[in-house]
Amino acid sequence: MIFLVLTGLFSCAPKPTSKGFLLGNSSIKGNRIVPDSELDALIPQRPNRRLLGFPIFPYVGLYRFGELFYNREERQRKVIEVTQNYQKESQEFADSPRKLERIQRRYAKKLEKAQVRATQGNFWMRVLGEAPVYYSRADVVQNAEKMQKYLYNNGFFDAKVAFDPDTIFKRIRVNYLVTENRATMIRNLHYQINNELADSLIKADSKNAALQIRKRYDGDAFEEERIRIETLLRNEGFMGFSRQNISYVVNDTITNRLTDSLFKSVDVKVRVDMPAPANKRYSVHSVNFEVLPPAGIPDSVFRKDTSMFAGIQYVFSDKKFSRKVLDTKMQLRPQTWYSQKKERDTQQQLSLTDQFRFVNYSYTLDSTGQGINSYFKAIPLDKYQISTDLGLNVIQLQGTPGPFANLSYKIRNVFNGMENFETNIRGGIELVPNFVGDRQIYKSEEIGVSASLTFPRLLTPQNLFKRQTANNNPRTQLSLGYNYVNRPEYTRTNVKINTNYSWQPTPTTLFNVSLVDLNILNTTYLRSDFDSLLQVLKDQGNNLIYSFNRSFVSDLNASFVYNTNSLVGPPKNAHYFRIALESGGTSLNILPRQKELIRNVFGSDLQFYKYFRWNADYRRYWATGRRSSFVARVNAGAIYSYGDSTRVPPYEKYFFAGGSNSLRAWLPRRLGPGSSPPVTYNNLSIESPGELLLEGNLEWRGFLAKFFGDINYALFVDVGNVWRLGNATSDDQKFRPEKLLSEMAVGTGFGIRYDLSFFILRFDFGVKVYDPALQRFVLDELRLKHLFRRTEANSLNINLGVGYPF
Repeated sequence: MIFLVLTGLFSCAPKPTSKGFLLGNSSIKGNRIVPDSELDALIPQRPNRRLLGFPIFPYVGLYRFGELFYNREERQRKVIEVTQNYQKESQEFADSPRKLERIQRRYAKKLEKAQVRATQGNFWMRVLGEAPVYYSRADVVQNAEKMQKYLYNNGFFDAKVAFDPDTIFKRIRVNYLVTENRATMIRNLHYQINNELADSLIKADSKNAALQIRKRYDGDAFEEERIRIETLLRNEGFMGFSRQNISYVVNDTITNRLTDSLFKSVDVKVRVDMPAPANKRYSVHSVNFEVLPPAGIPDSVFRKDTSMFAGIQYVFSDKKFSRKVLDTKMQLRPQTWYSQKKERDTQQQLSLTDQFRFVNYSYTLDSTGQGINSYFKAIPLDKYQISTDLGLNVIQLQGTPGPFANLSYKIRNVFNGMENFETNIRGGIELVPNFVGDRQIYKSEEIGVSASLTFPRLLTPQNLFKRQTANNNPRTQLSLGYNYVNRPEYTRTNVKINTNYSWQPTPTTLFNVSLVDLNILNTTYLRSDFDSLLQVLKDQGNNLIYSFNRSFVSDLNASFVYNTNSLVGPPKNAHYFRIALESGGTSLNILPRQKELIRNVFGSDLQFYKYFRWNADYRRYWATGRRSSFVARVNAGAIYSYGDSTRVPPYEKYFFAGGSNSLRAWLPRRLGPGSSPPVTYNNLSIESPGELLLEGNLEWRGFLAKFFGDINYALFVDVGNVWRLGNATSDDQKFRPEKLLSEMAVGTGFGIRYDLSFFILRFDFGVKVYDPALQRFVLDELRLKHLFRRTEANSLNINLGVGYPF
């Protein structure tokens, strides 16, 4: 309590000190063409964070609370003490290199900690708190100058930037006043190139030029044009050419009487100088690929095996690889012009095979000096690899955590064709509530075994698309799996056979196609009272019962992904789009007797499915700051079943709403369908499948604190539901366009994300705003005293997840 009071006292808008006023928010006014975000990025100083926009500074309060018991001089003396102790010990063991090395490592860590505490303060100051940021006129003047230079660089040669400090709530807010004046346009563009071939290449690619006539002068475009020309010429054999050979002459003394009052004009001359050796066009005389011995082992231990294939020399020291497969990865070929792009594509394709630790490239000039000898050298990864995982299964509903173990074994280059064989064994125990009977927790056991063989190419008849996809990271995976689940109510097995083709035409696109995806589901034990429950649920419209029939599920599926979102670095504007199409039971339509044959092998009581399914997921990311972003998502899908009299799809193919990646105010898979009330049995809610899914999410993400990693926050709004499409469906579950808005569930809440760079732990806390089952607004029915009581119309739902929800 005392801590909260002290923090509150220190959090109020502080009075001016000897250091001046605190810095307030900045605003940029007057600019019409250059956006605020670009000019705002030039301001490095950021005001202290406030509480919900009020003049209350909790992080500054925590910082000043820490200052109460922080002695900077004492911490500086600690740095000196650590340094002196290190010097003393290092002198004592100067004749013992091993001990000296250990001493250096130990004191390096101590000294780093001591220096951090001396310069950044104690735990309250450097981790929980935030140092006060004060207004500095010198900083503001420098910011205005940077803005003016930026405007000049973007074609506003006569731009002016002033500033107007404004005192508000004991803080100084800075208003930057921008006057852009006339923009400068490029009137004429002329290239001066002293090499005839280079001149023709550059002009033939002029449509991709960064500089264009009748466009605004942009300083960044000049550097982009340098990069374009350098890349273009290096890809055409001019490997000695550099962007430093490109210069510009800008004539800004032009008067245009007709449009002089609207904009200024300049003429730009692009000078491309090609002195020797930049004017030489090199051909590839020879290409050599060598697999080096494992790291740390000398070459002399192994006998080198040298051979030629398709004009390329291959040298193997320890491990051999199929030259035919390697040939599809080698983009740089003999007797062709050198290409920087083909060199880098070759390195990338070899690295993506998961066979080599690294691939290095070098070259030498041949005897004529006009050609090069190319050398790719690779160190292989270990042929055998074992990995293990241990952890806890966390059940989000009514259960308790249970242990699991995962063992993986990988064999690389199985048949010397860069194939990877991987087998995986996973066993876990989950403590789950029983569906029927009493409310006790029971043990659920699961064992899964899978094996896969991955080829670094598309296995197709007559090697179709071999060359077309050679540079697209092609893969073919054949997999076989078996899964066993043993619960008190049932015992179930699943045998799965799958083939998958994947290729990546560009860094932002990915295709997946599966021509064979077979599942044989079998329930070997079903307790009588649980069977009765399934019948009750069937009468209520829940088709969970079909999931326990002996079934044969076959389908063809394909998916396409377009993703411009970067995995690392600060947020940026990006798009993500994924569409998946699936056709179940297709082969049964083509080969009618197939069903009879399968039943003869696996039993006459097998259930077959025929269906069409699609799912589309679109996400849009807007970067709103260095550590903040706004994300919008739309997710939709539908499934249509045909064929037998039941006209139901496999239970696993249904759509569900609710949970950590859906509507977070509802339990996983418990929302809907439509406006029907939740299906319950023995005080347990049952999953609610649907054949049509519509949902959307809005999420604001920001930075909260740093503690052994970034602690981020999120504010979200989720909207959506699932519906049934069959004619026999009750009205409250069936999709009707006129009832769409009244049956869209709405939830909101906040989340905490603990980002350790390699692992993101996510907690989302959601509450219902509008419940379609009750057909009313329920946010006002949230009771703090009964925040976690499920029997209330509204309660706090906690979601635990790994990674971002979308």
